[in-house]
Amino acid sequence: MLNIDNLKQQKRLSLMRILKHVLIIALIFSSQLIYAGNWVKLKQNLRDFYLLESVSDIEVQNVLESMNNDFSFSDIDYNMHRRSNWKPREHLNRLITLATAYENTNSKYYKLDEIAESIVGGLNYWSYNHFYSHNWWQQEIGVPQNIGPTLIICESIIPDSTMTKSLEVMDKSKIRMTGQNKIWLSGNVLMRELVRGNDSLVTAAADTIKSVLVLSKPYQEGIQPDYSFHQHGPQPQFGNYGLHFAEDMIKWMFIFNNTDIAFSSEKVDLMRKLMFEGQQKVVYKGKYETLATGRQIFPEMVNGKKYRGPMAKYEIYKKLEKVFNKFDTQDNPYAAPREYIHFRNSDYSLYRTGSFFSAVRMSSQRIIGAEAGNGENQLGYYLGDGTNLIYRRGDEYHEIYPVWNWKKLPGTTTVQDTAKLPVLTWSGYKNGSYFAGGLKSKDVGITAFKYRRDSLQANKSYFFIGNKVYALGSAISTNRNFDVVTTINQCYKNGDVVVSKNKGRITSVWHDSIAYVSLCDQQLNVRQDVQSGTWKRILTWHTDSLISKDIFDLEVNHGEKPNNGKYGYVCVVGISAKEVKEVIKNRLGANIAHKNEVHALSFNQGKTLAISAFEPCEVEIGNQQKLIIKSPCLLCLNKYNDGWTIEAVDPTQQLKILSFGITGKYRLKGAQRSNIAGDVTFFDITPPENSYEKGKKSSVMLITK
Repeated sequence: MLNIDNLKQQKRLSLMRILKHVLIIALIFSSQLIYAGNWVKLKQNLRDFYLLESVSDIEVQNVLESMNNDFSFSDIDYNMHRRSNWKPREHLNRLITLATAYENTNSKYYKLDEIAESIVGGLNYWSYNHFYSHNWWQQEIGVPQNIGPTLIICESIIPDSTMTKSLEVMDKSKIRMTGQNKIWLSGNVLMRELVRGNDSLVTAAADTIKSVLVLSKPYQEGIQPDYSFHQHGPQPQFGNYGLHFAEDMIKWMFIFNNTDIAFSSEKVDLMRKLMFEGQQKVVYKGKYETLATGRQIFPEMVNGKKYRGPMAKYEIYKKLEKVFNKFDTQDNPYAAPREYIHFRNSDYSLYRTGSFFSAVRMSSQRIIGAEAGNGENQLGYYLGDGTNLIYRRGDEYHEIYPVWNWKKLPGTTTVQDTAKLPVLTWSGYKNGSYFAGGLKSKDVGITAFKYRRDSLQANKSYFFIGNKVYALGSAISTNRNFDVVTTINQCYKNGDVVVSKNKGRITSVWHDSIAYVSLCDQQLNVRQDVQSGTWKRILTWHTDSLISKDIFDLEVNHGEKPNNGKYGYVCVVGISAKEVKEVIKNRLGANIAHKNEVHALSFNQGKTLAISAFEPCEVEIGNQQKLIIKSPCLLCLNKYNDGWTIEAVDPTQQLKILSFGITGKYRLKGAQRSNIAGDVTFFDITPPENSYEKGKKSSVMLITK
């Protein structure tokens, strides 16, 4: 006999199973719709990114006219295999040009069959041949990077056979490596798998790209705590890998925007800091600062086209600003502030005023000074040895590199041997001391380092205040039988050179609105000569056409095998030749200590003191008062009615305590420990212990009892 209750129960269970299956199917279908919607949006965002800047009809016409019947280009040597400036990749760049014109409704080539045929033919020509460079980067990163955009922009017109073959070329990219290389590789995988519809790999690639946008531990590759950027070890790379990093991150932020894989607000904020607290600060008057470019010291134009010189880098930066501001709602700064800044994680300082810009690049046991590779930066052996450049117009050193005497870079102290400059490797070099740092105070910036390299030692300081750059050096010694020279400047000659002497010795030189004034007993040597050279000296793949330029060179010769030599000078920027005497008489700071162990200047009638203490020492600070410095440090003292404020930096980034004494009886605010012994107040300052903040300043107040 049939049990009615059992039958009803079975029907209910069957219905529940059906509903469960329907729900699962619905969820799967819904999930697929979500993913499909994401990928459609991603593709559209990518197309929109490449259509942000229109391609001129003339540029498209030139591409078409240079294309052969087999869809190759007549001006490209496809048999070239060199590592840098590899010309065959230009084939793929031109296909992107055609692709953007094909999809641009404002182009006269919009949706033309001729363009479609050229795009498909160009992809086939590349994919069915084996064009290669001896640089792995081109095959694994560069080539796929320049195929992917064309495939996505023009996906609807590309036959399956062409698409399959092109994607096989892109298969050389895998998600691996570190830093910018990891971003490039992951971006290539994302574009490739977006076309294939591989959800898991698209998501993995997107997650990998986003994972690289983090604040790195100090001196590891990536974004530094001071918003400089490192690649190839602890090496500042603002304009090479760093600029590519910014370019790619902002591109992917744009492409991921308004999808489920969009960057978090925290990562957008970090990118904002990299852009406006890092990148923006290294551009001046439409050019990228030379010392920030990495090894890629390139000419602006190569074969009649813009390449990757300082102006091209600046244009990339301005484009990044424009794209970033399309999806970032913050009120970002229009221009870098007028200030001194020291990038403590990169041994690199900048000083910007309303009339000029100056930069210093150092190195240490923490920071690599420079590298060479791919035939680039062949003469940069001394680039990170205290090079100090001063820009007003911005063109003072523009493409001076073929004719520069690279043994006399501005600001450096170097042995003038007769040997050819060694070519650096990918490992670069480090200076032999940990002492390298900078301190920013209210009115003055201090940059200093101990130079210890190739049997030469020197203690070097740079002080920035108002329209002046002071430079002091001491403890200059070597056992090598060659002259040692400190180069004050080596730049293009522009107009008259006015020399002033006292008892037959040059005491000041004026040139191009800058007065160079001697601050100690030394002989200034000035030269005005034509210097010649070739770009091939700098870049092995460039031409050896001879270039000649009029050069202004100012230096101090310390002679052969100096023992505790020194120099001192100030560059007064933006004055006429007639003003030099008055500036020397009334507008210079006082040099109150210029010894092996300490450099100290006094400004504002002794109310501001700037000190580089390389060893424990004592400094007379006026009014029969003495400062006892027990630890290597950088110091700025500011006088006020009831005492002093003291700001200190540990440039070694290794000390736990900075110890001092000052004549007089004071009570202190901010000191770790203090005591009074007789007429001397002793106190300690504690530098930041957090590794992310090492090299920052600490402050105390001394209040008269």
